[in-house]
Amino acid sequence: MDFAGAVDAPGLKALTLTAFDFPGCGNSAYPDNAAYGVDDLVEITYLVVSHLPMKDPVIIGHSMGGLVGLLYIKKYGKHVKGFINIEGNLGSEDCFLSREMTEYSFEEFENEIFLNFKRKLSRSKNIGFKKYGKTLERFSDPRAFFDYCSSIVKHSDNGKLIQSYTELKIPRIFMYGSENRTFHCIAQLKDKGCEVVEISGSGHFPFYDNPAEYYEVITDFLK
Repeated sequence: MDFAGAVDAPGLKALTLTAFDFPGCGNSAYPDNAAYGVDDLVEITYLVVSHLPMKDPVIIGHSMGGLVGLLYIKKYGKHVKGFINIEGNLGSEDCFLSREMTEYSFEEFENEIFLNFKRKLSRSKNIGFKKYGKTLERFSDPRAFFDYCSSIVKHSDNGKLIQSYTELKIPRIFMYGSENRTFHCIAQLKDKGCEVVEISGSGHFPFYDNPAEYYEVITDFLK
């Protein structure tokens, strides 16, 4: 659901848009006895992109998708034309939520923590968090959510993600919600001369909080 608004964005009407769900997200099932992590999602992304009838795509990823996008480009991105990263994980501080989830066993997570987390989101005054809560309620497998969290923490703690991002040789932009402007990675990216754009009146989900400005920035970058 994260990119559903792209279909109605005026500046993107002339472009080919392709989106897909990772296992356990949206309407994609999570296989029994699976234990997928971010590296598996990179390989799945490769399989999807390699079968698309298009050349030189621009990769867009939000949060975990931004992390997957970065690792995909690093490994398979020879023909990628650009990268739009929306608050994708670049350091340890970016996985505060994922880290909290890893402190529990899966049984605790499934029977208590995940349920409480969704209830908390549903009561949030922030539009983005509230809509995200509804998405989790309808389209998320708890096992997948739990497995992905531990993998996100592992990659975010290795200290190499921001270097990998700044060393990319393709046009790239890092977008973030105004509520998160104090994140350390933003200052680091600016110091390295990377393009960063703040979406006003937004938290971690700018496509819900301020879709007009969000898609305007994406359109300007693609032009």
